[in-house]
Amino acid sequence: MRQNETQQDSENYWQAVTDVAEQIVEELSEAEDDRNDLLHQLLHESTDQHDYVINEELQLHTLQHSKNACAALFNGTLSHSYQSTDNFPFSAFAGDAFEADVAAKVNELLVTPA
Repeated sequence: MRQNETQQDSENYWQAVTDVAEQIVEELSEAEDDRNDLLHQLLHESTDQHDYVINEELQLHTLQHSKNACAALFNGTLSHSYQSTDNFPFSAFAGDAFEADVAAKVNELLVTPA
């Protein structure tokens, strides 16, 4: 049962990443100004207050399912380095991880022909 929940959590996380990335790509395609500046602004605005960044329970999902290096302690990549007494700023790590995952997905969508 727990494996099904974990798989569903992962699918939900990556669907949220894809949804945000697709929204950003759509807004970029309509842009007439400097796309690099707009991309930076849209990434920050779209991820800064997203549920996967501000909701405490979903922050843990972000850190467990992100492929970004700042989530490595939480997704098991560097679990041998983690101490149970360590204190982490979960929201900062989740924010960085979510934004990095969305940025990677945006880049993937921009280079993949529709």
